[in-house]
This record gives sequence, C-alpha cells and structure tokens, in this order.
Amino acid sequence: MLQRRSQALVLCVSISFSISELWSLHSPKALVMGAEQCQELVQNWSTGTLPPRPDQDWILRQLKLQGYPWTHNASALGQYREQLGGCCNASADLVLTQNNTQNGSQIVYDGEPAKKYLVDEKLLEMLPQVSPFQDAPYNSCAVVGGGGILQNSSCGPEIDRAQFVIRINPPWGFPPMNFSDDVGNKSNIVTMNPSVLRDRFGSLINQHRHFAEVVGAYGAPLLLIPAFSFAGDSNVSFQALYILKNFSSPVRTFFMNPKYLAGLDGHWRCRGLCAKRLSSGFMLLNAALELCQHLTLYGFWPFPTDPEGRPLPYHYYDKQTPKPGVHTMNDEFTRYLGMHLQGALRLHLGRCQEGPAGGRAQQGSEGGGSEMSPPAPQFHLTPSPGTKGGK
Repeated sequence: MLQRRSQALVLCVSISFSISELWSLHSPKALVMGAEQCQELVQNWSTGTLPPRPDQDWILRQLKLQGYPWTHNASALGQYREQLGGCCNASADLVLTQNNTQNGSQIVYDGEPAKKYLVDEKLLEMLPQVSPFQDAPYNSCAVVGGGGILQNSSCGPEIDRAQFVIRINPPWGFPPMNFSDDVGNKSNIVTMNPSVLRDRFGSLINQHRHFAEVVGAYGAPLLLIPAFSFAGDSNVSFQALYILKNFSSPVRTFFMNPKYLAGLDGHWRCRGLCAKRLSSGFMLLNAALELCQHLTLYGFWPFPTDPEGRPLPYHYYDKQTPKPGVHTMNDEFTRYLGMHLQGALRLHLGRCQEGPAGGRAQQGSEGGGSEMSPPAPQFHLTPSPGTKGGK
C-alpha cells in the first residue's frame, strides 16, 4: 500500500509540474494544482470516487490536470473489454440476429420492460443470420459524436484515416459533405433514433425516396436503429428496413438488441451511472471498447462553452438545444475522461493537426494508435486569436 501511494505521489508531482502550457495559455483563470490535490484526483479516478453531479467547472479542473502526453494502455482497454464482454458481448449481441433470437420467444423492450414482442418468422426474415461484427477487433476506430466542439475542428481527414468509423446520430436531413472538413466522410456504422423517422421523415408515410437518398448519402454503412427500446418504435423501424431494401440501397439495416442495451444499463448502474436512459453515444462507445484495439472519441463535449469559455452550439450542425432529463451527459463525460486518463481511449477536443508536427496522422491511420505512435497532447485545445503557443 505504501509503495502504491508513493507511486501515485510521484505521478502527481510529475503531472503537476508538467501541466502543459496549453492549458495555462488558454485558461488564465485556472489555478495551479498542487501535488496533494493531484494525488487526490488520481485516486478518485482509480477508485471511481466522483462527484454525484459533475458540472462544467469540475470537468475543467480535470482537463487542467490532463496536460501530459497521452499513452495508449492496452491493459486498461483489455479490462474494459473483459468486463463488457461478460455482461454484454457486443461482437455477438449488439444487434438482433437469427442466431441470438429464437422463433416463438419474446423480446423485452429495454425502455418498457413490461412490454414484449413475440418473435415470428416475419421478424426473423428481417434479421441477419449472424452478427456483422465477425471481423472484430478492428485496429483503429473513430467514434464521432455530434458535439458543437467539432465546428471548425478540421478533424475530417484524421477521422477518415481510422479503419472503422462510428457516427452517432449524424445530421439526418443535412448533406454530410457540408461538414466533411470537420467530421470526415467515411462511415462504417451510423445510428438513427426512431424519433428521427417520425419527426424528420413523416413516419415514412410518403417520404420513401427522400429517406433512401438521405441515408444513402453516407455510403454503405451499417444503420443501427433501436427498434425494440419502446413499443411505439418497432413498426416505423421495420418500415425503414423495407424502404431501403425496396430501393436497393447499399445501406444495411440492423436492429439494436434490447437485451444488450439492458445489460449495458445494468452494468453501469452498478458502477454509479444511473441515467433514465444511456445516450446513443455512450452505448456505441461501450461497443467500441469491445470491438476496437485503439479508439478515439470526437465531438463528445456536452457543455455550452468550450474549455476556453467560448460559446458552442449543442450540435455542430444545427441550433437545437439539449432535452433535459433524458440523459446524464455530464456523468457520461466523466467516464470518457476517466477512460482517457487510464489510456483505454483517446478523447479529442479542439482542432486537429495534420502531419508529424502534431503526431496525429499515425494516430488516426489504420495502423496507427499503437504504443509506437508519436504521443499526442492529451487534450488539443485551439488557442484563442492572438494567443502565442498553442502547440
């Protein structure tokens, strides 16, 4: 125990004295953190002792702590993969398949456990025989959220270099090429909430071709829809699958497995994350922890201002405001931050840099993100106009 505390103290001292100029330049109001404060925070991350309602000020203190170069930790990622494999098993059960869904069984809606759907031949015909993730693990993955922090980030090329790109609820109804400089073009998975089918495509009553064209603009990804989270979502989700098939779309539709989602919710409730419903981003991030050997998060920042205090829209593509009371985005973000600190994933904030100067090209490439890649700054924050430095 004494040895562990001394190691933590050494780590804290080194962190405290190596806090990047990045933070001090961008946040002049930030206080210098002493070794004892640093030690306490590192221990809190290690033991899961987090504030019950982390706010933006608390998050910014943690960002100030993370000023040292990030290093991939395969062991830490392996621990998450083992835990999540035991409760959830994304490679086999993230989506419904004929292998994990028996004819005559009942599917329990994860958002409405009192309601069930009787499996019949008609449903089985919509499902693939096996999971589409048989090729996992993928060497490098980019998980792209919709946060306004992606605006003017120039992260598109870096995202596209990942072997496997997961896009969380992208801007349906907006041409994706409008944002390609910041978010890229490549898509292997895209998610869509059934509410989008109702609100933006008129419950698919008359907008069949328009729906097929909008979804087809993302190429030939896997389209993941939580069709069995709430009973009112199933039929419109089935309609989406049929429309894409009728138009011979290269997009393949899959229904997220409510048993997987319920297991994931229980897994994190046992670890103190008690949300009315986990966000789509958090769900797919957990799947990526199982499916990917190296992963980077982009666009995951739930606050109205960036780390420098500049205003941000909630999404990079519209002016919509968050819906209160559904997700606990701050709590989820603390988990991302903790995973980043452990080296299980890389959390990217701010602008991306091209080429060897920032060490980013190797990080985002199919063969990148390994321990041999040049270390990237833990949080790459863009300097305000007129600020010197900003490396």
